[in-house]
Amino acid sequence: MNRVKRLGQRLCVGALALALASASFAQDAAGPSAAPAAASEPTVMLRLKSGDVLFGSVMGHDSEGVRFRRVDTGGTVALTWSFLDPTESEELRLRFGYVDTDADELLIDAERLVLDDNTEVVGLIVNRTDEYVWLKTESGTTPIAKRRLQGQSTLVRVPALDIFTRDELYQQRAFELQAALLLDGPEGAAAHDELAEYSERLFDYRHALEHYSNVAKLAPEFDAERVAIAIARCEKKAAVQDQVDLLETIDRYRTRKRYDLAIESLRLFPELYPDSPLLEDWNKLRDRVGRHQARDLREAVVRHFHARVARLARDAAKKKKTYEEVLAYLDEGMLDELLQAVQRDLEELAPGIEGDEIQRLWTEREAGRYRQASFGLGTWLLGDSRARETYEEKEDETPDPKKGSQAEARKKLEDRIKRYLQNQELTRRAKAGGAAGEEDPAKYWLDWDYAGRYHWIVAYFVEFSGLFQIDRVRFANCRECGGTGARDIVYSGSAIAGDAAQNRLVPCPACHTIGVVRRIRYR
Repeated sequence: MNRVKRLGQRLCVGALALALASASFAQDAAGPSAAPAAASEPTVMLRLKSGDVLFGSVMGHDSEGVRFRRVDTGGTVALTWSFLDPTESEELRLRFGYVDTDADELLIDAERLVLDDNTEVVGLIVNRTDEYVWLKTESGTTPIAKRRLQGQSTLVRVPALDIFTRDELYQQRAFELQAALLLDGPEGAAAHDELAEYSERLFDYRHALEHYSNVAKLAPEFDAERVAIAIARCEKKAAVQDQVDLLETIDRYRTRKRYDLAIESLRLFPELYPDSPLLEDWNKLRDRVGRHQARDLREAVVRHFHARVARLARDAAKKKKTYEEVLAYLDEGMLDELLQAVQRDLEELAPGIEGDEIQRLWTEREAGRYRQASFGLGTWLLGDSRARETYEEKEDETPDPKKGSQAEARKKLEDRIKRYLQNQELTRRAKAGGAAGEEDPAKYWLDWDYAGRYHWIVAYFVEFSGLFQIDRVRFANCRECGGTGARDIVYSGSAIAGDAAQNRLVPCPACHTIGVVRRIRYR
């Protein structure tokens, strides 16, 4: 925080700040019958959160609140910061030095890159070549192949300590202020004060203590009360700098979404430092890690579910050679593999998370953007009834059973049996080579291109697994037959054979008489 910003904050405090007394709690033993405030303790107005106001004098303060002697009764009351008007509370806490430096952590602009495996990296791009971008992070500068990048980088605000080391940042600011730091009197004190506050935002309390002490030496009258409180605060934290560093490292694990390391380090902290004066900070950090983990976990479940469905579908399209094998995989194996893969993906975010918890988070997900899937020209493989089924026809069905009930479990089992029997019918059809005049589904699958098989697998799993919310089904007419399912072929006839010219209807070889391409909109 620079001197101009600090001056503006002091002006916000106004006449009230000038009137506040700095007596400690130990000096105040007055009860409700105490005499009104003496003339040496100016009367001020204190605004409360309820809208009421109190007149009297501030007799003492600590990190929890203030002790206030009322003019009307002469009694002394303890008021927590949350009991005061928010603006009043902020101004007084700033004045007395009770500012949570964690909330004022130094932030800088950085760039977020998404890689081909859906992982994200954040840092400063310091160099570019034809093949690589060089990304600066706290651990060093790393080359990243451009072919691994997905889309353009996005600008984000991140903690400076995620990009630079603490010493790099401190030396940079000390170099900027080096001329002013050599001055005497208030000018030099102001420079040391600025560097001290900057060091606090870096959690570098040893340097902060050094520069606050220089402020007191160069200009004892320079905001003496705030500087004295800052020195006491930094003495306390500099004495346990190792513990501060560990808490700061845990918070950096949180910003990097390495919750596995953050949780393990949080567990170790009270074991390593059972009598630490920073246990309150540890408690706050533990709560913050928990909140951020829950938020990030919900987002990650959705992201990894969709990404893993696509990856498993690609693998199945390549490795599952027969139509029967694909149907069996879609009915049984794919769901289990999906949950196992997502569980591995989430290990850093939530160590030990189980498949049931993943399914619960997926079920409770917030509505996201809609996606599209298509069965393509393989729509006919579903059979005529399933290929043309619409969800609008199901409006009069009974409502879905309550989540977690026996009725829901029974419905899931019935749906699973229904899908199994339908797949068995498709498999028998494939083994029998299809109905008369119909192409063999098994042969069609073997001859079908990879892209068609991949999109068909995704569409089938999305629609029939029961995991996704289907918004609607759309049908597009076959491009070959225009939706009729047959093609009108003109035969010119043969003079030799005596055949006359005529039109003949033949089954459409593209859609296999289905006439439509089935597409679904889901999320």
